[in-house]
Amino acid sequence: MAETILVVDDDLDILELLKMNLEPEGYNVRTASDGESAVQSACADPPDLILLDVMMPHKNGFEVIEELKDIEETKNVPVILVTARGQTEDKIRGLDTGADDYITKPFDLREVTARVEAVLGRTRPIKYINPLMRAMGEGFSEEGLEQLAGHLQAAAAIQKKLLPEQPPHFDEFDIATLLQSSTSVSGDFYDFIPLSETRVGIVLGDVKGSGIPAALLMVMIRTALRLLCHEEDAPASILKRVNDLVVRDTEADLFATMIYGILDISTATFTYSNGGHCYPFYCRNTRTAEVLKTDGMLIGAFEEAKFTTGTCLLEPGEILLFYTDGITETEAGDSQASNGNQSVSTSLNGSTSFSEQNDGHQDAILTDMFYGGDRLAACLSKNASLSASGLCEAIVNDLARFSGSTQTRDDRALIVIKRDV
Repeated sequence: MAETILVVDDDLDILELLKMNLEPEGYNVRTASDGESAVQSACADPPDLILLDVMMPHKNGFEVIEELKDIEETKNVPVILVTARGQTEDKIRGLDTGADDYITKPFDLREVTARVEAVLGRTRPIKYINPLMRAMGEGFSEEGLEQLAGHLQAAAAIQKKLLPEQPPHFDEFDIATLLQSSTSVSGDFYDFIPLSETRVGIVLGDVKGSGIPAALLMVMIRTALRLLCHEEDAPASILKRVNDLVVRDTEADLFATMIYGILDISTATFTYSNGGHCYPFYCRNTRTAEVLKTDGMLIGAFEEAKFTTGTCLLEPGEILLFYTDGITETEAGDSQASNGNQSVSTSLNGSTSFSEQNDGHQDAILTDMFYGGDRLAACLSKNASLSASGLCEAIVNDLARFSGSTQTRDDRALIVIKRDV
């Protein structure tokens, strides 16, 4: 959210000049033309910073600062004095009164921007830490916050250790994973659970929410799965029992989506069930990507949840792609990635499929606000010849091109399973 600056000056030309300079830098700018209206504006909606002229009629800048410092809602708002006076005593008086910095008229607009950013850079931690400390009680302190930060780092380290260090290795299969967390701890997770010499349980989940609550539910679900998958064979039955556990022991607004399936390397089959999660993609040798649809409800949201089981056969060269919505809900940047030479068709069962075109014709570029499943399927089809890890990298690069950033606002997870040719 953009920070707000209240500019106070009785010269309307200066007000307009400062506003025109600061708004292109990303700040919201409000103005006041005298000291009294400045106090009223600051009290009604405290800004993040005040640029305050000293010499004003009725109430000067020093008096405005003194009044604001006596009001609980505005006492911590930083103030930069703007004055035509260059005398040392005026600068000292301003700083003694509570100003954070000063600028002398006539000023360079670049200096104004630099000083605004410098003051905000010093006061942002105070703005956010103080309310947190008040919410956590009078006994909490900055040392307590440092301790909390240490606990968060420890939680992130523990969670990282719970994830498999590397995917399982099978002679006929190439498996790769990706996890990108938007915070120190993540709600997205994956797991590989050995069931026998030829069978492995595969999990990809997304706990709705972020931070520690989501991470704790992730650990709870992972633990339950590892126990239950040795007691039940059918993926639908396992998700049903996990749902019963979660819905009983958690709040209604904390739930998860999940894919659980069993890869049998002796038959090259994948048997799976879906708990309200993004439909996986199945890329055939024809480079046509289809969705694997099975019915299933959110994990932990409803007591009477039902799940169904599906099975697919992986021929040599074919690919399974599992992902969380942090992939498909990536927002578009200023320059969006092209869809390449792909055509989109709808199969008889209602699933969307994508195939490469070699005639040099380029269809209309997808310009949706979000990356979406269509674009992900297109990227899968285009890069189907790559290894599993190469495909993960191709998707990450395509996301970066689409969003214009390598950073993520949501957790992202991928599992790619490719049967060797």
